[in-house]
Amino acid sequence: MGLIVGILTGMLFGLSLMAGWLQMMKYRSNKRTSKATDVRTLASLSRDDLRKICGDNYSEWISFPVYEQAKWLNKQLSKLWPFVAEAASAVLKESVEPVLEDYRPGGVNSLKFGNLSLGTVAPKIEGIRVQSLKKGQTTMDIDLRWGGDPNIVLDVASIPIQLKDFQVFSAVRFIFQLTNEMPCFCAVLVALLSELLSPEALNHKGLVLGMIQARPGHAAATATV
Repeated sequence: MGLIVGILTGMLFGLSLMAGWLQMMKYRSNKRTSKATDVRTLASLSRDDLRKICGDNYSEWISFPVYEQAKWLNKQLSKLWPFVAEAASAVLKESVEPVLEDYRPGGVNSLKFGNLSLGTVAPKIEGIRVQSLKKGQTTMDIDLRWGGDPNIVLDVASIPIQLKDFQVFSAVRFIFQLTNEMPCFCAVLVALLSELLSPEALNHKGLVLGMIQARPGHAAATATV
């Protein structure tokens, strides 16, 4: 008789523990769902909506960033950059040199890269914005900053010209044409969203190609591209 009572008591105790655990999991799930709903509601509010809700308590320092930060992406890019830079340098040299040859002036015997390296400093992504501006497409805007240390030397006949102080400040847009087959997009369009600006206007978005200088031993003439 005592054995049966003990078994029943143990079963009831075990069932009580399971019921309590299930109830706790349900409570935590409801709490997470409620928090996610609140976050979505707050994210949908505009500056005018907050002014109406807060009234005189609205603080002017509240900002609505257009781009989302991607610190994790910058960490990965820093690790991958040595391999990306080497591969991209080879592709650029292979694709650009034939174009240079086509536009080579008549008085110049050769026009090719003496050296082409994108350096060791990886670009920095300040933020990413993803939009759906058109059906069947996904648009991704990247706010890009790059103060690199490339070693780019263009041999114009016997005169080597080196690119120095290379800096890029621009917003780049990627438009993915979606499809129902892997890898789920069939085309990618890349475009710069900002204008080309001079080095004196680096506080604005733009693309700056710094200074082109002759190597030591040649004329010290400089030019801004």
